[in-house]
Amino acid sequence: MILLLWFIFSQFEAKADLAKGSINKKLTIGDPFEILIEVSIPANKNISEPFIDSIEPFAIIKQKHKIIQEKGKAKHSYRLQVSAFNIGELKFPPVKFLLREGSKTDTIQTNPVDIKITGTLPQGMKDINDIKEMIDFPNPLPVIILIIVICAGVIAFLGIKFYKKLKQKRILTEEKIPCWTRALNAIDSLLKEDFIKKGMIKKFYYTLTEILKRYLEERFQFPAVEQTTTEIFHSMKSLKIPLREDFQHIFSYADMVKYAKFIPPQDATDSIVNKAKELILKTVPEDKGEKE
Repeated sequence: MILLLWFIFSQFEAKADLAKGSINKKLTIGDPFEILIEVSIPANKNISEPFIDSIEPFAIIKQKHKIIQEKGKAKHSYRLQVSAFNIGELKFPPVKFLLREGSKTDTIQTNPVDIKITGTLPQGMKDINDIKEMIDFPNPLPVIILIIVICAGVIAFLGIKFYKKLKQKRILTEEKIPCWTRALNAIDSLLKEDFIKKGMIKKFYYTLTEILKRYLEERFQFPAVEQTTTEIFHSMKSLKIPLREDFQHIFSYADMVKYAKFIPPQDATDSIVNKAKELILKTVPEDKGEKE
Protein backbone atom coordinates (compact mmCIF):
# COMPACT_ATOMS: atom_id res chain seq x y z
CA MET A 1 0.00 0.00 0.00
CA ILE A 2 2.81 2.40 0.93
CA LEU A 3 4.61 1.61 -2.34
CA LEU A 4 1.38 2.24 -4.28
CA LEU A 5 0.87 5.64 -2.64
CA TRP A 6 4.51 6.52 -3.28
CA PHE A 7 4.13 5.59 -6.96
CA ILE A 8 0.97 7.70 -7.37
CA PHE A 9 2.40 10.82 -5.73
CA SER A 10 5.77 10.45 -7.45
CA GLN A 11 3.98 11.02 -10.77
CA PHE A 12 3.28 14.62 -9.75
CA GLU A 13 5.92 16.99 -8.46
CA ALA A 14 5.86 20.77 -8.18
CA LYS A 15 8.54 22.76 -6.40
CA ALA A 16 9.69 26.38 -6.30
CA ASP A 17 13.04 27.91 -5.28
CA LEU A 18 14.90 31.18 -5.57
CA ALA A 19 17.20 31.28 -8.60
CA LYS A 20 20.91 30.94 -7.77
CA GLY A 21 21.58 34.56 -8.64
CA SER A 22 18.96 35.72 -6.12
CA ILE A 23 19.80 33.48 -3.13
CA ASN A 24 22.61 35.57 -1.61
CA LYS A 25 21.51 38.86 -3.15
CA LYS A 26 20.42 41.64 -0.78
CA LEU A 27 16.92 42.46 -2.01
CA THR A 28 15.13 45.75 -1.44
CA ILE A 29 11.67 47.01 -2.35
CA GLY A 30 11.24 47.00 -6.14
CA ASP A 31 14.39 44.94 -6.83
CA PRO A 32 13.73 42.20 -9.43
CA PHE A 33 14.59 38.63 -8.46
CA GLU A 34 13.88 35.25 -10.02
CA ILE A 35 11.93 32.23 -8.82
CA LEU A 36 12.39 28.87 -10.54
CA ILE A 37 9.46 26.46 -10.69
CA GLU A 38 9.72 22.84 -11.82
CA VAL A 39 6.64 20.70 -12.42
CA SER A 40 6.91 17.02 -13.34
CA ILE A 41 3.75 15.26 -14.59
CA PRO A 42 2.85 12.28 -16.80
CA ALA A 43 3.15 13.19 -20.48
CA ASN A 44 -0.49 12.26 -21.16
CA LYS A 45 -1.88 15.02 -18.90
CA ASN A 46 -2.63 18.59 -19.92
CA ILE A 47 -1.47 21.35 -17.60
CA SER A 48 -2.90 24.86 -17.25
CA GLU A 49 -1.03 28.12 -17.05
CA PRO A 50 0.28 28.83 -13.52
CA PHE A 51 -2.00 30.87 -11.26
CA ILE A 52 -1.87 32.25 -7.71
CA ASP A 53 -4.84 32.86 -5.38
CA SER A 54 -3.36 36.06 -3.92
CA ILE A 55 0.01 37.48 -4.98
CA GLU A 56 0.26 40.61 -2.81
CA PRO A 57 2.75 42.10 -1.94
CA PHE A 58 4.52 40.70 -5.03
CA ALA A 59 4.26 41.49 -8.74
CA ILE A 60 5.31 39.21 -11.61
CA ILE A 61 7.27 41.19 -14.22
CA LYS A 62 8.17 38.48 -16.71
CA GLN A 63 7.63 34.73 -17.20
CA LYS A 64 9.53 32.13 -19.27
CA HIS A 65 8.44 28.53 -19.83
CA LYS A 66 10.06 25.47 -21.39
CA ILE A 67 9.11 21.77 -21.55
CA ILE A 68 11.37 18.69 -21.56
CA GLN A 69 9.86 15.30 -22.49
CA GLU A 70 11.57 12.18 -21.15
CA LYS A 71 10.52 8.62 -20.20
CA GLY A 72 6.78 9.25 -20.30
CA LYS A 73 7.04 12.41 -18.24
CA ALA A 74 6.79 16.09 -19.09
CA LYS A 75 9.01 18.42 -17.10
CA HIS A 76 7.76 22.02 -17.16
CA SER A 77 10.24 24.70 -16.08
CA TYR A 78 9.06 28.22 -15.31
CA ARG A 79 11.32 31.19 -14.59
CA LEU A 80 9.40 34.07 -12.97
CA GLN A 81 10.93 37.53 -12.60
CA VAL A 82 9.32 39.05 -9.51
CA SER A 83 9.45 42.26 -7.44
CA ALA A 84 8.31 42.75 -3.84
CA PHE A 85 6.63 45.86 -2.45
CA ASN A 86 6.90 45.23 1.28
CA ILE A 87 9.80 44.65 3.69
CA GLY A 88 10.59 41.87 6.15
CA GLU A 89 10.53 38.07 6.07
CA LEU A 90 8.06 37.39 3.24
CA LYS A 91 6.71 34.23 1.64
CA PHE A 92 6.09 34.02 -2.10
CA PRO A 93 2.75 32.13 -2.22
CA PRO A 94 2.31 28.63 -3.70
CA VAL A 95 1.87 28.57 -7.47
CA LYS A 96 -1.03 26.35 -8.59
CA PHE A 97 -1.69 24.32 -11.75
CA LEU A 98 -4.75 22.46 -13.04
CA LEU A 99 -4.10 18.99 -14.49
CA ARG A 100 -6.67 17.62 -16.93
CA GLU A 101 -7.07 14.09 -18.27
CA GLY A 102 -10.37 13.51 -20.01
CA SER A 103 -13.14 14.80 -17.73
CA LYS A 104 -11.01 14.57 -14.58
CA THR A 105 -9.35 17.70 -13.18
CA ASP A 106 -6.74 17.78 -10.39
CA THR A 107 -4.94 20.66 -8.69
CA ILE A 108 -1.26 20.66 -7.69
CA GLN A 109 0.78 23.45 -6.13
CA THR A 110 4.36 24.36 -5.29
CA ASN A 111 5.80 25.10 -1.89
CA PRO A 112 5.95 28.73 -0.68
CA VAL A 113 9.37 30.43 -1.03
CA ASP A 114 10.94 32.40 1.84
CA ILE A 115 12.28 35.82 0.78
CA LYS A 116 13.84 38.59 2.85
CA ILE A 117 13.29 42.18 1.68
CA THR A 118 15.15 45.05 3.38
CA GLY A 119 14.29 48.74 3.46
CA THR A 120 17.63 49.93 2.07
CA LEU A 121 17.40 52.19 -0.97
CA PRO A 122 18.26 50.35 -4.22
CA GLN A 123 21.45 51.28 -6.05
CA GLY A 124 20.99 54.41 -8.17
CA MET A 125 18.09 55.79 -6.11
CA LYS A 126 18.83 59.26 -4.75
CA ASP A 127 18.78 59.89 -1.03
CA ILE A 128 16.19 62.13 0.63
CA ASN A 129 16.71 65.78 -0.17
CA ASP A 130 18.06 68.09 2.54
CA ILE A 131 15.51 69.95 4.65
CA LYS A 132 14.94 73.47 3.43
CA GLU A 133 15.93 76.37 5.61
CA MET A 134 13.37 77.77 8.06
CA ILE A 135 11.17 80.52 6.62
CA ASP A 136 11.11 83.72 8.60
CA PHE A 137 7.76 84.91 9.98
CA PRO A 138 5.44 86.55 9.26
CA ASN A 139 4.51 83.94 6.66
CA PRO A 140 0.87 83.28 5.63
CA LEU A 141 1.66 79.82 4.23
CA PRO A 142 1.17 77.87 7.52
CA VAL A 143 -2.19 79.58 8.10
CA ILE A 144 -3.33 78.75 4.57
CA ILE A 145 -2.21 75.13 4.99
CA LEU A 146 -4.02 74.89 8.34
CA ILE A 147 -7.25 76.21 6.80
CA ILE A 148 -6.96 73.72 3.91
CA VAL A 149 -6.34 70.83 6.33
CA ILE A 150 -9.34 71.80 8.48
CA CYS A 151 -11.60 72.10 5.43
CA ALA A 152 -10.37 68.78 4.07
CA GLY A 153 -10.99 67.16 7.45
CA VAL A 154 -14.55 68.47 7.64
CA ILE A 155 -15.30 67.34 4.07
CA ALA A 156 -13.77 63.91 4.75
CA PHE A 157 -15.77 63.52 7.98
CA LEU A 158 -19.05 64.42 6.28
CA GLY A 159 -18.23 62.21 3.30
CA ILE A 160 -17.44 59.18 5.49
CA LYS A 161 -20.57 59.72 7.57
CA PHE A 162 -22.73 59.95 4.43
CA TYR A 163 -21.05 56.86 2.90
CA LYS A 164 -21.61 54.76 6.05
CA LYS A 165 -25.24 55.80 6.20
CA LEU A 166 -25.74 54.98 2.51
CA LYS A 167 -23.91 51.65 2.87
CA GLN A 168 -25.96 50.68 5.92
CA LYS A 169 -29.16 51.50 4.07
CA ARG A 170 -28.06 49.40 1.09
CA ILE A 171 -27.13 46.45 3.33
CA LEU A 172 -30.50 46.57 5.08
CA THR A 173 -32.22 46.61 1.69
CA GLU A 174 -30.16 43.67 0.41
CA GLU A 175 -30.80 41.65 3.58
CA LYS A 176 -34.53 41.77 2.84
CA ILE A 177 -33.91 40.01 -0.49
CA PRO A 178 -33.01 36.29 -0.09
CA CYS A 179 -29.57 35.24 -1.30
CA TRP A 180 -31.03 32.82 -3.88
CA THR A 181 -33.13 35.60 -5.44
CA ARG A 182 -30.09 37.89 -5.58
CA ALA A 183 -28.01 35.09 -7.15
CA LEU A 184 -30.62 34.42 -9.86
CA ASN A 185 -30.94 38.16 -10.56
CA ALA A 186 -27.14 38.43 -10.79
CA ILE A 187 -27.02 35.61 -13.38
CA ASP A 188 -29.73 37.35 -15.44
CA SER A 189 -27.74 40.60 -15.29
CA LEU A 190 -24.59 38.71 -16.34
CA LEU A 191 -26.33 37.33 -19.42
CA LYS A 192 -27.38 40.87 -20.42
CA GLU A 193 -23.71 41.93 -20.49
CA ASP A 194 -23.16 39.78 -23.64
CA PHE A 195 -19.61 38.86 -22.57
CA ILE A 196 -19.71 35.74 -24.80
CA LYS A 197 -20.54 37.74 -27.95
CA LYS A 198 -17.81 40.23 -27.05
CA GLY A 199 -15.23 37.42 -26.82
CA MET A 200 -14.83 37.87 -23.04
CA ILE A 201 -15.40 34.20 -22.23
CA LYS A 202 -13.04 34.01 -19.24
CA LYS A 203 -14.68 37.06 -17.64
CA PHE A 204 -18.10 35.48 -18.12
CA TYR A 205 -17.10 32.25 -16.36
CA TYR A 206 -15.19 34.09 -13.64
CA THR A 207 -18.28 36.23 -12.84
CA LEU A 208 -20.59 33.20 -12.93
CA THR A 209 -18.44 31.26 -10.42
CA GLU A 210 -18.19 34.32 -8.15
CA ILE A 211 -22.00 34.53 -8.09
CA LEU A 212 -22.25 30.85 -7.14
CA LYS A 213 -19.50 31.17 -4.49
CA ARG A 214 -21.23 34.14 -2.85
CA TYR A 215 -24.53 32.28 -2.90
CA LEU A 216 -23.01 29.17 -1.28
CA GLU A 217 -21.19 31.27 1.32
CA GLU A 218 -24.34 33.10 2.40
CA ARG A 219 -26.72 30.14 2.06
CA PHE A 220 -24.58 27.51 3.85
CA GLN A 221 -22.29 29.72 5.98
CA PHE A 222 -18.77 28.71 4.89
CA PRO A 223 -16.03 30.87 3.23
CA ALA A 224 -16.60 29.75 -0.36
CA VAL A 225 -15.39 33.03 -1.92
CA GLU A 226 -11.87 32.49 -0.52
CA GLN A 227 -11.67 28.79 -1.46
CA THR A 228 -10.53 26.87 -4.53
CA THR A 229 -12.74 24.35 -6.32
CA THR A 230 -11.24 21.44 -4.38
CA GLU A 231 -11.61 23.24 -1.05
CA ILE A 232 -15.23 24.16 -1.79
CA PHE A 233 -16.06 20.51 -2.51
CA HIS A 234 -14.43 19.33 0.75
CA SER A 235 -16.32 22.02 2.72
CA MET A 236 -19.63 21.04 1.11
CA LYS A 237 -18.90 17.38 1.79
CA SER A 238 -18.11 17.98 5.48
CA LEU A 239 -21.30 20.07 5.84
CA LYS A 240 -23.29 17.38 3.96
CA ILE A 241 -24.61 19.94 1.48
CA PRO A 242 -26.79 18.32 -1.23
CA LEU A 243 -25.91 18.40 -4.95
CA ARG A 244 -22.23 19.10 -4.16
CA GLU A 245 -21.04 16.94 -7.09
CA ASP A 246 -23.16 19.06 -9.47
CA PHE A 247 -21.73 22.29 -8.04
CA GLN A 248 -18.19 20.85 -8.35
CA HIS A 249 -18.83 20.01 -12.02
CA ILE A 250 -19.70 23.65 -12.77
CA PHE A 251 -16.64 24.98 -10.88
CA SER A 252 -14.27 22.44 -12.52
CA TYR A 253 -15.64 23.22 -15.99
CA ALA A 254 -15.24 26.95 -15.34
CA ASP A 255 -11.64 26.38 -14.13
CA MET A 256 -10.78 24.78 -17.48
CA VAL A 257 -12.11 27.86 -19.28
CA LYS A 258 -10.39 30.35 -16.94
CA TYR A 259 -6.99 28.68 -16.63
CA ALA A 260 -6.51 25.99 -19.30
CA LYS A 261 -7.25 28.00 -22.49
CA PHE A 262 -10.35 25.87 -23.12
CA ILE A 263 -13.02 27.53 -25.29
CA PRO A 264 -16.44 25.88 -24.75
CA PRO A 265 -19.15 25.72 -27.42
CA GLN A 266 -22.17 27.99 -26.96
CA ASP A 267 -24.57 25.13 -26.20
CA ALA A 268 -22.26 23.92 -23.41
CA THR A 269 -22.21 27.41 -21.87
CA ASP A 270 -26.02 27.61 -22.08
CA SER A 271 -26.22 24.24 -20.32
CA ILE A 272 -23.84 25.40 -17.54
CA VAL A 273 -25.92 28.57 -16.95
CA ASN A 274 -29.19 26.61 -16.82
CA LYS A 275 -27.60 24.09 -14.46
CA ALA A 276 -26.39 26.89 -12.16
CA LYS A 277 -29.91 28.35 -11.95
CA GLU A 278 -31.36 24.89 -11.34
CA LEU A 279 -28.93 24.17 -8.47
CA ILE A 280 -29.76 27.49 -6.80
CA LEU A 281 -33.50 26.75 -6.98
CA LYS A 282 -33.01 23.19 -5.70
CA THR A 283 -31.08 24.42 -2.64
CA VAL A 284 -33.65 27.02 -1.57
CA PRO A 285 -34.83 26.16 1.99
CA GLU A 286 -38.06 24.17 1.90
CA ASP A 287 -39.84 26.58 4.24
CA LYS A 288 -39.00 29.57 2.00
CA GLY A 289 -39.95 28.44 -1.48
CA GLU A 290 -39.13 30.04 -4.82
CA LYS A 291 -41.44 33.03 -4.47
CA GLU A 292 -39.40 34.66 -1.71
